[in-house]
Amino acid sequence: MSPAVDNLDTEKTVSSGTLLQRILSAMVLIPIVLAAIHFGGRLFAGVIAFVCIIMLFEWTRMVERREFSASFYLLAMGAALALFAASAGAYAYSIAICAGAGVGAWVLSRRAGRLGFWPAFSAPYLIAPSIALLWLRLEVENGRSLTFLLFIIVWAADTGAFFFGKSIGGPKISYALSPSKTWSGIAGGVIGGGIVGIAAAYYVFGPEYIAVIAAAGALLGAASVAGDLAESAFKRNFGVKDISGFIPGHVGVLDRLDGMIFATIAMTCVMFVYMM
Repeated sequence: MSPAVDNLDTEKTVSSGTLLQRILSAMVLIPIVLAAIHFGGRLFAGVIAFVCIIMLFEWTRMVERREFSASFYLLAMGAALALFAASAGAYAYSIAICAGAGVGAWVLSRRAGRLGFWPAFSAPYLIAPSIALLWLRLEVENGRSLTFLLFIIVWAADTGAFFFGKSIGGPKISYALSPSKTWSGIAGGVIGGGIVGIAAAYYVFGPEYIAVIAAAGALLGAASVAGDLAESAFKRNFGVKDISGFIPGHVGVLDRLDGMIFATIAMTCVMFVYMM
């Protein structure tokens, strides 16, 4: 089964039935995610590894136009080994395995006569942020709170972008990126992240951190929206509307976690520099 091909001139709409499916799916998945973050350890690593492999499947299917390619198997094995190494604290080995999987996917795709760059790109785009997320939760001081904050800000940014874009509408950002994304949606994502940052600062970190955490929330919200735009550009490049139908109402896993990828990169880079 191939990804659905988009009608590039038709704006994507969300029916009330689809919205209900989104809500029900969220009610099932959010508690699982929150439990994994809370308990950390192998449970969190296992959830991240499972999600990463699903995203690799969706990505390789989109760029290679075939399911279960040799590149996918190599990348999935590399992701499993890299995340296992990361969960054990061997981050240098984890990054090396990630890089090796990317090079291997490039070689396999070239031999098969396909564009080797795009399957290989999934190593830095999908596996590396998964490693970074494990590092944030398992190694950083207050990693549990920071990971909760990251997820909640991204969820708030997605929600803000969705409702601002649908209720306000207005000028489109770029037809080349997406025919339905609006500047009001961008603003909603940044505002949603900032509001959650303010709430987190006041109730968790203390009112003296309101300005810093609010700014961080807005920046992570902006990073989340940037990830959504990047994913839209990728899908339009390959003529795809929805990467898969894995999550009812939310289409593909990668469709829903595109913002999380960019936000994770942003937060882990800041924390890594701060800890140096």
